[in-house]
Amino acid sequence: MKNRNGSYKKLLMTSETLESRRPYLALALNEMKGLELSEADFTTLYILLYLRLRSPKNWLQRQQVSSAVPAKKLLEIIPASFELTDWEKEKLKDVTGAQLFSDFTLKGIPQSVNRAMVNWYEGKWKIKMLDYIPSSRELLRLQVKNTRCITVMTEKENCAKIVLGSRDPLSFVLHDLMHADQFFSQDVSLKGQLGFYSLINAIYDKEETKSLLKKDSDFKKEFEYVASDMNAYVIHLFKCLKSSIARTDESYFDKLQLWWQMSEEEKRSSQKLNTPDFNSEDEMVLKSFFERHQEIVA
Repeated sequence: MKNRNGSYKKLLMTSETLESRRPYLALALNEMKGLELSEADFTTLYILLYLRLRSPKNWLQRQQVSSAVPAKKLLEIIPASFELTDWEKEKLKDVTGAQLFSDFTLKGIPQSVNRAMVNWYEGKWKIKMLDYIPSSRELLRLQVKNTRCITVMTEKENCAKIVLGSRDPLSFVLHDLMHADQFFSQDVSLKGQLGFYSLINAIYDKEETKSLLKKDSDFKKEFEYVASDMNAYVIHLFKCLKSSIARTDESYFDKLQLWWQMSEEEKRSSQKLNTPDFNSEDEMVLKSFFERHQEIVA
């Protein structure tokens, strides 16, 4: 871990450590599935399950000013298979899942994760829990609806494996929650992002788009990244998309402007994108264009 505000290591636990605790993880996850838990509570227990393996003696740290959010108390929903210590039971006495993230520091967990969980509990941010890795298109469709997803690996064959060859299950869900924070916390840029995703979704099934995605693997990788996994200011998103198009088929950019029914002014600003001639006025023209096309108001 770097710090509470910054990034963190991709691998928080080794594959050997995970494999040695597979029976414990599988039992606990199976018990969790049998409980009537909200998705936020399930995710909270999921994080605790792995975090306690990583830092068993000091995973829960300093307490902040209490700000209660209605929710079940953790000691009422944590399965017996977690095998909480007396120290943990005392620390978690009367603490809800929401309070865990609003009032406490969890060892090595970035503040953005706490922020995402609190806003999820409070119903301010729409987050969907999945037990599989969604496709780029599925994630895009969720984003069009102003929703981000997180993936929790719960099956016995996956709960103790490194995900996609780079992240352990805990790191993977933390990464998703950090993306949710990036998506929702930037109010100034959220409307433009939503409009961009809506417009991208509208051209995904165009024959020209499908053809490029099929024949150019580099373009496919960049297009899917911009469309579903890159949460940024909309002008930056559009710049990256245009750059990827320029490397494969510049005529596609002209078609894109036509499909999006851009005005002549919007087309001129788009053509100037990624050139020295692009200025603040062009930026405002394009920002307004994308914001007008959002389907869901944040």
